[in-house]
Amino acid sequence: MKNQFLVFVLIYFIAALTAHQAYPQTNSPKGATPINANEKPLEIKNTYAVVVGISDYQDPRIPDLRFADKDAEAFANYLRSSAGGKLDGDHMKVLINQQATMAQFANTLDWLWEVCKEGDEAIIYFSGHGDVEKKSLTQPGFLLCWDAPARVYMAGGTFALPMLQEVISTLSIQNKAKVIVITDACRSGTLAGSSVGGAQATAANLSKQFGNEIKIMSCQPNEYSIEGEQWGGGRGAFSYHLLDALYGMADNNKDQFVTLQEVGRYLEDHVSNEVAPVSQVPMTVGNRNERLTNVDEHVLSSIKSGKVNQTMMLSAIESRGIEEDVLAKVDTNTKRIYALFKSTLKEKVFLEPANACAEAYYQQLIQEPKLERLHSTMKRNYATALQDDAQQVLNTLLKTGLTKEVLRKSRSRSIYRNYPIYLQRAAAMLGEQHYMFKTLMARKFFFDGKIQATPELRQSFYHQALSWQPDLPHVLCDMITVFNRSQEDSAVYYAAKASALIPTWVLPYILLSEFYEFRMGNPEKVEKVLDDAIKVDSNSVYLWYVIAGFYANYGRYAESEKWFLKTIDATANDVCFPCAHNELGVLYTDMNRLKDAEEQFKKALQLDSNFGHAYSGMGLVYMRTQRPEEAEKYYMKALELDPEDGPTHYNLGDLYLITGRFDLSEKHLKQALLNNRQNPFIYEVLGRLYTETKKYSESEQMFRNAIELDANYGKAYSGLGIVFLSTNKLDEAEKAFKKGIVADPKDIDLRYNLACVFNLENKTDQAFEALEKAFQMGFNDYDWIQEDEDLSNLRKQTQRWNAMMKKYFPEKVK
Repeated sequence: MKNQFLVFVLIYFIAALTAHQAYPQTNSPKGATPINANEKPLEIKNTYAVVVGISDYQDPRIPDLRFADKDAEAFANYLRSSAGGKLDGDHMKVLINQQATMAQFANTLDWLWEVCKEGDEAIIYFSGHGDVEKKSLTQPGFLLCWDAPARVYMAGGTFALPMLQEVISTLSIQNKAKVIVITDACRSGTLAGSSVGGAQATAANLSKQFGNEIKIMSCQPNEYSIEGEQWGGGRGAFSYHLLDALYGMADNNKDQFVTLQEVGRYLEDHVSNEVAPVSQVPMTVGNRNERLTNVDEHVLSSIKSGKVNQTMMLSAIESRGIEEDVLAKVDTNTKRIYALFKSTLKEKVFLEPANACAEAYYQQLIQEPKLERLHSTMKRNYATALQDDAQQVLNTLLKTGLTKEVLRKSRSRSIYRNYPIYLQRAAAMLGEQHYMFKTLMARKFFFDGKIQATPELRQSFYHQALSWQPDLPHVLCDMITVFNRSQEDSAVYYAAKASALIPTWVLPYILLSEFYEFRMGNPEKVEKVLDDAIKVDSNSVYLWYVIAGFYANYGRYAESEKWFLKTIDATANDVCFPCAHNELGVLYTDMNRLKDAEEQFKKALQLDSNFGHAYSGMGLVYMRTQRPEEAEKYYMKALELDPEDGPTHYNLGDLYLITGRFDLSEKHLKQALLNNRQNPFIYEVLGRLYTETKKYSESEQMFRNAIELDANYGKAYSGLGIVFLSTNKLDEAEKAFKKGIVADPKDIDLRYNLACVFNLENKTDQAFEALEKAFQMGFNDYDWIQEDEDLSNLRKQTQRWNAMMKKYFPEKVK
């Protein structure tokens, strides 16, 4: 069969001249007579395949495709797998891009003729361009090989459909092989036959059946095949879901076989939905009961597990080729508006300003009849752009959790405030029948919840989100954050639901640990949850960061430093993570390693010069080093960048309290309280402010609020006791100081203040005992001790007093 190529050419001319008579006329359904569903299928002896994928054409006038070659390579990998038959080089020929010349394609089909015998299976897969030069019965279409010319297809470099059909019919009828033909050739592009619908005419002719062959095609004859990065990182929608189907995702009845009918249904459900509102409905031709493949459970399980963390996406698609053809027929102004529309989508200028945004341009273009072929693509791409940023946040939450909220300690309401509006507009554009409508509405309410100031409001919106999509993992996870300390069961319940959906996800553990830390003040449970999280994902950088923060909050400084340094080292080259440097700076400040703290804050600012928290941290360092004027400048810079930052208002309020500017102190502390009513430290400083200004009733209430939020907050008990001391309620003061010591045995001030109360109550022995305990713990303000009126009676016990002073302050006593 050395002259087979010439035979092909001869066959083509004969077929072309008789094409109008070649197609059998019948009223019966397409395909062979259906077999009984219970009939045992023929055993396949050998499988042989020819796989062709062309994205990069030799002739620059033929528009290149993006992912046709990747689709072919993916299909070849399927055939190499255990699920696809483990085909080796003796059973499969793969032609990619420049390998896929017309001659090479012909040679591989010639090889298929030679090797396929009765009982064998022959698979032909082609992904590339299909076209006609002119619409006529004698020119049924061509598959464009790599070396195809941009015009005059009959000159070579193309494979005429009658030639392909001759190969198929010979394999099926003469060789009695099972034949499967898969084509993805209806692509957009400015080709020779664009003006007469060449790609569609080719698809229509490809769909015709001559024998018992099986054909699977990417779309209907009047549609285009859509490709994009949203499918497998860069694939065609048809190819991506075809392989899922063949691997076993289409096996609805779980009988371990995938039939042509199951493949057809799976492709229609998934491809048609995911390219909507653009129309692409894949076609299948042949015996619908035909078993195409056996299901390999191990491979299928692997595929399913890989899809667990995928969030349903709505992504942009391209209309190259169609776009050029349509725009060539409209006026200059319409072209200008269309260009502006695309530009505003790219720049994310969606709804404002009113007359120069994507919405305004879209409303004009959608009324233009000459753009009708682009309307569906425009609608989809606009809806995609509206939800794209939200999609990226959702993806990040599932993957690393390192959103802007974490990386920059930003507030949800400042970074997500427009998302609900955009998502609702996207849902409205696509309509209630679109497969993404419910998902978009669920996401809209999720982000509505994220931007609310109180847990109660967040919970209300999250419930609405779950009414649209009960299994949206992001909502189930974030529900953990809405409960108070008395609702532990609810927090645990939602953490378990989120983890059950995505067992490898550490974010539910992180949020539950924060619930135990900041709502319940239970470090044992925090540590237990974090230990469980490490078992789930020991490589989570976010988890390391949270562990570091936990140890810092509970004074385990060495462990905290280790985890912060581990976090910084892991993100040094991959993620801009100023927060890690900032928090390490805070840790060093708490450890009184102020030079190290300053260095970390400066590193945070090197990563992000607009990172307000680092300016606030620098202010705290300067406060600790007795430089209040410089501290104030840094605090003001932090507020300039983020006027609502609660911690900075708190620090500035504390500075103004220390420097005696009480009105300014109250203003900033109240602003801090507006941002976080659950922070006991703010109430404690406000309590000190009101004590200083002799507003004792307000002061008492602030300290009680702090204690209610944190029953182990020693400074709040100390402040409350001082209020009672100042109002001569000595019994109440003694009780407050004693409760404080039980809550926080390490608080030195509580011991000293208790000594003062005992002295005022004339309990001299107890006063000396409490004072000595304070000295043993490190109280060392000698000058204050000598002047404090509340210790005057003790100082009168000259011998005992001097002995104690000589013992603890030998350098001061001569």
